[in-house]
Amino acid sequence: MNPEIYSLFDEPHADNEYTYRHNIGVGIIATYLGMKLGLSKENLSALTLAAMLHDVGKTRISDNIVEKPGKLNEAEYEDMKRHAIYGYELLKNIPGIPPSIALTALQHHEREDGQGYPQGKSGKDINLHAKIVAIADVFHAMSSSSGYAVL
Repeated sequence: MNPEIYSLFDEPHADNEYTYRHNIGVGIIATYLGMKLGLSKENLSALTLAAMLHDVGKTRISDNIVEKPGKLNEAEYEDMKRHAIYGYELLKNIPGIPPSIALTALQHHEREDGQGYPQGKSGKDINLHAKIVAIADVFHAMSSSSGYAVL
């Protein structure tokens, strides 16, 4: 595995303990879902990595926004939504990782009905890994005691 990837795991931990734990939790849940869906070992490995890096773009968002208790105002929410694009930009050119990793970071807030972000994709235009990570992301956020808001 490319050594650059390891630094991407460390950065969220240094910035925010919850984001770090959330990424691991989402990785475990997504892997379980992928196993239940019968994904191949190679596909499952890519899904696990994508899930654990899905929120890496939050390292480019102000700590005041990421760690804000309570609801974000409209401007803060617009800034926070950019984490999907930032994650994609961070991951897309790392040698040795499948393109699906960056695509998952970009699309994990897209929704089947097209009401997600950042591109408003829907249905079959959303990568399978991003769909699985989206489910794991929401489940982990809703079942955590952090007060973390699902974005």
